[in-house]
Amino acid sequence: MQIIFLSAKLMRLMSTKIKKNSEGKKVYELAFMLKDPSSEKVVLDLLAQHKAAVLNQSPVNSIKLAYPIKKHLTAFFGVINMETEPENMKALSTDLNLSADVIRFLIIAVPNAKKNQERSEPRQAVKTEAAGSSSVLSNKALEEKLEEILK
Repeated sequence: MQIIFLSAKLMRLMSTKIKKNSEGKKVYELAFMLKDPSSEKVVLDLLAQHKAAVLNQSPVNSIKLAYPIKKHLTAFFGVINMETEPENMKALSTDLNLSADVIRFLIIAVPNAKKNQERSEPRQAVKTEAAGSSSVLSNKALEEKLEEILK
């Protein structure tokens, strides 16, 4: 039963629309780990080379790695939100892989924020149907009814 629920949830997440503007560009998020903080310029140069417009950029922070990656115990982590055409992503990914300064990276397409906000809104009341009549119960009233039933 749980497997079916998880797969349905996964299908819903996969079907979310990716942000696209009128020019056919998509919004992506690039998370990366670098050998040193000065290597951030290399990543920004690669983005410019592949015609990616930087929308938002977080500062690069030093982190301690849980396990060694390419013989490094620490790295410099950063996140960049960018906008580019989907055709450029394969070449950008290849160039980031070939860069000696980049330890690891991950590129994801940012889903539409409007749908995610609708899903994250909490439900305020639960509808019940008993003997053909429908009424709305508050969370507190629902908890009290559950306690009665369990006694």
